[in-house]
Amino acid sequence: MRLGLCFLFFALAVYISTTHWLNSRIFIPLDYPVSLDARQLKSPPFQINLRETYFVSLDLDYSVDDWDDHNRCNYKNILYPQWRLYKLGSHSAQPRKFCISSEQLRDGQGAFCNAVLVSPGRYQLEWDTPVVAPCLNPRHPRLSVSTDSSSYSDAVALIQLFCVFLGGTGLVLTVLPGTDATRHPSGCAAVTRMFPELVLRNVIPLLKHSPLLPIHGLPHWGLFSGGLLWILIFTFMIFLAPRMSHGLLMTLRSHDGIVSGTSPWQETLAVYVRPNGRFFVNDEEVERSSLRPKLLKYLSRRVEWTVYFEGDPDTLYMDDVYAIDTIQDCGAKVIWITPKLREEWQHKEKSAQRIP
Repeated sequence: MRLGLCFLFFALAVYISTTHWLNSRIFIPLDYPVSLDARQLKSPPFQINLRETYFVSLDLDYSVDDWDDHNRCNYKNILYPQWRLYKLGSHSAQPRKFCISSEQLRDGQGAFCNAVLVSPGRYQLEWDTPVVAPCLNPRHPRLSVSTDSSSYSDAVALIQLFCVFLGGTGLVLTVLPGTDATRHPSGCAAVTRMFPELVLRNVIPLLKHSPLLPIHGLPHWGLFSGGLLWILIFTFMIFLAPRMSHGLLMTLRSHDGIVSGTSPWQETLAVYVRPNGRFFVNDEEVERSSLRPKLLKYLSRRVEWTVYFEGDPDTLYMDDVYAIDTIQDCGAKVIWITPKLREEWQHKEKSAQRIP
């Protein structure tokens, strides 16, 4: 009974404490509506109580104008952010300290990254807006600082599931001794025998029987822990395993099945990546941020959504992955022309030219 009470108390304490801890974490410390009429936006002080990677952004409501390349009032007006993050002191009299800015997060290719690793404390955000930004006021702009809470929620859910099984075990261990004591007031369990008056005797003195284990108690510890382990394994497979799939889905098949002549279009749609983050769509150079709108513009005029992709051997891996991911995000089929495939095609063309 004491062991059951310990299990039950520990399970309740852990369950309540994890719930309180998760509810007290601030995953969205800032969601502040602003007006883009001012050239400099300043957020109110906000609190962060997690050492985690937070994402700084200026969010807008969805609009179909973002898909129009000729529209001058869309998200591209604030595509290159300029912001600064300051850490405030514990008292209002203390001066604020500069923490990080968007310029420090810009990589060598000019791309921006709004992911910031910060420690717990009070912060304030300042954001500079361009002159053409006020046209976006109808889309309810707001300064946002947030982080992903799924990993914390999954971990707490798994701990609480274990607490449920542990609390159930403690409850069973607490209730069973009480039922036995009620059933047998003397405190001793009754021994069920067919002939109570018959004295048990060992007819073979050389063989001594070991005392039998009671069949009305809980299973052995190995069976109990094994069953609990299987429950945790199935829980992990059902809830956590599907979220660990990362990467790009690819199908490896024979390149002989890739026949460009079957396309109903005289001009194939191809994306080529060159060093220093240069992207080309049918020999036309486009910016990194304009790759998706350009592909959608070409694909909207076609029935067969197939895009040929080829990258220079000296390109960065992340540029190739970005191009493939953008093509698949548009809903098109990607045919990757590898260097070996290009070499084989050139070899076949030379062989065909030699044949009279």
